[in-house]
Amino acid sequence: MRLFFVFLFLFFISACGDNSQSKTITISDTSKLTDNSQNQKLPTVSNVYGFDTSYEISKGHQPYSVTGHFNADSILDTAVIIKHKSTGKDALFIKHGGTEQTILLKDGKSVGTDFPDYNWIGQFEVVKKGTKIWDNVIDGEIVGEDQVPDSKKIVLPTDGIFVHVDEASGGGTIYYKNGKYVWVQQD
Repeated sequence: MRLFFVFLFLFFISACGDNSQSKTITISDTSKLTDNSQNQKLPTVSNVYGFDTSYEISKGHQPYSVTGHFNADSILDTAVIIKHKSTGKDALFIKHGGTEQTILLKDGKSVGTDFPDYNWIGQFEVVKKGTKIWDNVIDGEIVGEDQVPDSKKIVLPTDGIFVHVDEASGGGTIYYKNGKYVWVQQD
């Protein structure tokens, strides 16, 4: 029954994802809208996910959001592909459920690799906790599981986020490790 309500809630959120149906979230604690390092007001929140108004849901991706247990708790988290309105660059926005914690991954550097943005995503899905993954590119060559030492294989401690180019090589899994999101190349 609980799972039914989770799916119902997710359906409601995805139905509200379109800008013509967006909702405004009111935050009464304005201290959460201030960047203390620059002491400037951040853009206001204008959607059910909680990202600021300089971004919108990236309409070029289906699905544009996935849910899973991305951090190390038992509350569902949400990852959303969003587009910066002025630059057109896609980013990955992660909201940790049950908290105010959000993470904005703008490019590959934010997860320990090198790509300029997330515009290239064709496949966007959850990899379940306990799945064995590994970097399958060694010295520029794509290798199979049998060519990767066991010491280099990872059993996901949390759900991961699989992002990949559609019908081509290039992509990987993003997962939460030691308080931050990291990348495992999977071409």
